[in-house]
Amino acid sequence: DCCFLWVDVSVSVLYHYLSKRVDQMMESGMFEELADFYNSRDSRSTTRTGIHKSIGVPEFDRYFGVYPPEKNVKVCGWDPARKVAYEEAVQEIKENTWRLSKKQIDRIMKLRSSGWEIHRLDATASFRAQSREVWDKNVLEKSVKIVKRFVLED
Repeated sequence: DCCFLWVDVSVSVLYHYLSKRVDQMMESGMFEELADFYNSRDSRSTTRTGIHKSIGVPEFDRYFGVYPPEKNVKVCGWDPARKVAYEEAVQEIKENTWRLSKKQIDRIMKLRSSGWEIHRLDATASFRAQSREVWDKNVLEKSVKIVKRFVLED
């Protein structure tokens, strides 16, 4: 027996969160990690398995094909075409991340429609309010109740 909890948010909140998360990842060094990857010999492989399928790698293939990784290149020194190519790759990461999340939701819905009991917890209000109190009330407390009920069932 299993107890499944699905923490969900509205589509608009999810899309905004995922877009913001990609921006944070880029600001936290994802671009530099990708540049290091493309500098390695392994990155020239044409395979599309393993790391080559990770979000960010295929989206930056075209970018690094035109603008090979360089050390100590500052974004502010980029020409307009390079900035546009970078922004296109980042936008592609956002779109692919969104597609992945939609696939995951579709899978959850398929499991639910085939009879799996999956408890949906709506976290939209806590994401909008950015409030720990709202999270505790709408997600944490409800989760604890569901799990307690599950554990105490015979």
